[in-house]
Amino acid sequence: MQQKNIRAMRIAIICLYMFTLFFMPQGKVLAQSDLDSLEEGAYSIDYVILHAQTESVSIANDYFEKPATLYVEDGKRYIQFPLNHSEWTKELQSPFGDTFVDVVVISEDKEANTRVVEFELDRDLSEPLEFKMHVLIESMEPVYDHRYTVRFDFDPTSIERLENAELRSEQVRVESVAAEKTEDQTENQTENLATQDENKQSEKSSGISITMVVVLLLALGVFIFAQVKRSSK
Repeated sequence: MQQKNIRAMRIAIICLYMFTLFFMPQGKVLAQSDLDSLEEGAYSIDYVILHAQTESVSIANDYFEKPATLYVEDGKRYIQFPLNHSEWTKELQSPFGDTFVDVVVISEDKEANTRVVEFELDRDLSEPLEFKMHVLIESMEPVYDHRYTVRFDFDPTSIERLENAELRSEQVRVESVAAEKTEDQTENQTENLATQDENKQSEKSSGISITMVVVLLLALGVFIFAQVKRSSK
């Protein structure tokens, strides 16, 4: 009797193990258990973009290059991925807290029509992440102009460490410096235009002042001449 119970328990354990192995995605186990266990650094991670309501792949999947890069830095996680045909994607928002925020542009090559963007990952990857998109393709007839929701399904089982990857902080620092330079150039151009306008206004005012002085002197001369002529009579 005791041996039968032991055998039944073994069978139950084996069945439970087989059920877990075949019916519970291992990636989800990792996503739920501990992305926090990843050491600081850069990792590659595969993903696919799904429709909002179904498991079918969205056409938007073709707009994004694979894999993405997962950065772990200062206790936070960030994901970067490149867009091709980037001029089509006018807006891309990632989930953060209870809302959606614009992704951060890390770099852009307008000639190649590519862009690298980043978002902060504030949750696990047990479920696909909803993103908001605005796609505008003016070259199509009729023009394709749509806003919709897609789901980024990241695969935690595909995570691999990138030993020679560029540090995220360095990328962001370079981009910030470039943005500051652009902003400074814009401010300088604005200041130069304002100075030019002031100079033009000053020159115009000076011209008007000189003209008024000449007119007043002529009028005064005519008045004095008239008075002298009247006195001589």
